[in-house]
Amino acid sequence: MKTSVEKLDGTTVKLTVTVPADEVDKAIDGTYTSVAKQVKIPGFRKGKAPRPIIDTHVGRDYVLGEATEEVVNTTYPLAVDAEGLRPIDSPEIGDLDSVKPGEEFTYVAEIETRPELTLSSYDDITVELPPASAEDSEIEAQIRYMAERFATLEPVSDRGVQVEDFVLLSFVGKVDGEEYEGNAVDKYLYEMSRGLMPIEFDRGLIGVEAGSETHIEFPIPDTSSNPDFVGRVATFDVTVHEIKAKVFPELDDDFAENVGGFESMDALRADIREKMDAQKAVAQMQLKERESRSALAARLEGDIPEAMVRSRTNAMLRDFVTGLESRGTTVEDYFATTGVDPEKLEADVREQAVESVREELALESLFRALAMELTDDDIDEELRAIAGETEEAPEDLRKRWEEAGVMAALREQVQQRKAMLWLLDHVTVVEKGEPSEGGAEDAGSESAAEAKPAKKAARKRTTKKKTADLSADETTEAPAADETPAAENE
Repeated sequence: MKTSVEKLDGTTVKLTVTVPADEVDKAIDGTYTSVAKQVKIPGFRKGKAPRPIIDTHVGRDYVLGEATEEVVNTTYPLAVDAEGLRPIDSPEIGDLDSVKPGEEFTYVAEIETRPELTLSSYDDITVELPPASAEDSEIEAQIRYMAERFATLEPVSDRGVQVEDFVLLSFVGKVDGEEYEGNAVDKYLYEMSRGLMPIEFDRGLIGVEAGSETHIEFPIPDTSSNPDFVGRVATFDVTVHEIKAKVFPELDDDFAENVGGFESMDALRADIREKMDAQKAVAQMQLKERESRSALAARLEGDIPEAMVRSRTNAMLRDFVTGLESRGTTVEDYFATTGVDPEKLEADVREQAVESVREELALESLFRALAMELTDDDIDEELRAIAGETEEAPEDLRKRWEEAGVMAALREQVQQRKAMLWLLDHVTVVEKGEPSEGGAEDAGSESAAEAKPAKKAARKRTTKKKTADLSADETTEAPAADETPAAENE
């Protein structure tokens, strides 16, 4: 096979491919064999009809047309790979003459290729990251989180309701003086400051003592889950039966023994610090790579092709849908649960696709700017790594990928990784200030950069029974916040 490339406007090239006669004949033979197996011709066993009979039944032009498609589909990826091209969209081939037995076949394809953009600079790249080691405040927050498991609820009789209390209450709610479905709750253990009800409801309980009644009234905000109630007045007549406060255990050596078999609180703190430091180190390295890629991409000059963005968006959407299906969820269920519409999802994914493409092109630009080299050893090492994951022999993998014409993509992948390693070695890291105190939930949490294509919808919350000393008749299932007329969306 012979190939040649001529540059046209911008990143478009003209690829000319000439296929030798023996390859053409092989494709024609294969097409006749395939057609013979597909058609039923009276007097002949399936697949045994001679060519003249096949020509009579399906037409010679049809067979040669099918053979032409086979020649192009087979040789195009090989030609692209041989010339080191990386198309970003389907080629424009136009009308083709049919192949002819015993003759070579030439076709021309116009291809929009991956652009070679440049960087404004690649020096003095600085990224700001959280500390790679745990602060004392984070250790103590983790210990407090662990103590939650051993906390008990004890009745309070000498004061009114406070912001962190549990309140056994009953209430009847109304909207503009009218009752609504599910408006009455009887003896429900309500946890304050959890967002189970609008904040005005919690404020109305502050200071109310056990055995007392109170009236809470406020306008329904426009964040209510029921738009028919917005702007109307919600009223709640509440009876506070009992107040319970959460009592934490003493943070002493006995506590350390109970939570993890440690001899002392110092040993417990040391173990927490070791684990948090390990998590933070891994998280910081991952964040360092993401932030470094983003900082480099910000220095990329030029526009990225729309075809690349479109292709990446479609690929990411397919992956997203596949991920949902692997968890037993359909995309329709996702839309219904989250309230996100298809347009919003596609817009969010497209935004991520733009950034992803910019980062890749920026790394390739860095590779070229640094005059890095891609060796056969680099490719062999990459093939060995991939083959190790698939248990396929590296030489078989190379042959299969060469026949598929995807070696150019593999080379780009290696180029990007080599550029990324250089970038990580040369970027300057500045640690942020003191981390916020968030308890165990914050430790090892995902960065905002890992956000999914769309936010999850607020889920209905239920409050679980916290202590074993509550009798069965003391709790009833309360409506979730978004089921009450005055509830605010989370």
